[in-house]
Amino acid sequence: MSSQNDYSYVQYLPRVFQQKAGETDEQFFLGRFLKAFEAMLSGKTGAAGEESVGIEALLDGLHQYFDPGRAPSQFLPWLAGWVGLELEEGLEYDGEQDNRDRALAPMQILPLPAARSTVNRNLISSIVQLYKKRGTLDGLAEYLQVYAGEEAAIQINDYEEPVRCGIGQRVGINTMVGAAEPSYFSVHVILPAYSRSILQNKVQILQEVIRKEKPFYTNSSLNIEVPKMCLGVYGRVGMETLLGGMTEN
Repeated sequence: MSSQNDYSYVQYLPRVFQQKAGETDEQFFLGRFLKAFEAMLSGKTGAAGEESVGIEALLDGLHQYFDPGRAPSQFLPWLAGWVGLELEEGLEYDGEQDNRDRALAPMQILPLPAARSTVNRNLISSIVQLYKKRGTLDGLAEYLQVYAGEEAAIQINDYEEPVRCGIGQRVGINTMVGAAEPSYFSVHVILPAYSRSILQNKVQILQEVIRKEKPFYTNSSLNIEVPKMCLGVYGRVGMETLLGGMTEN
């Protein structure tokens, strides 16, 4: 005979409906009938190693499916569609963990236990605010920051005067000699890259972002600076400072 714990939903019924002494599981139809609802609502199937999260727990954590940091990787394209965003595919956008999760076939697709940061996840969480700044230099800088990573330093200069000289002015970076093309701006990125393949990949991504996000009538250029060894007021190791140089792979 089964105990009352085996049929936990039965204990909420009047005593006349509960399992009687000497009544076997096969004879106790009501307990087996309610067990199906218990498996769906509470996730208690009674099978070792095959327990699942019930509908009650899923509804309690439903808000996590709408959090870009906690949503399962399989839900990200669907979530991006809510804000009119088409996600890029690739390891550099999804990260290793999200790529691995998509290759699995779990019994249930559940929210992540802890928030995860990837390019696509960060872009989904910030795209609505970026839409408000679309077509502006500030908006482009924030958009590039998402793809370049927090360790990169981005500066955008638009040239209204042909020649500017002063403290901290570098020709070709934030100073131009001679007339510029109409509606011209330059993007200068200090990008720590530990290998040449990472650098090439990042440059391609930034070039594509500029092409898609800049106004069609503007002209632009992208300057990439890879730091090597620089100590000073703003020299932050791992941010705009790189120790050891770059490898070829």
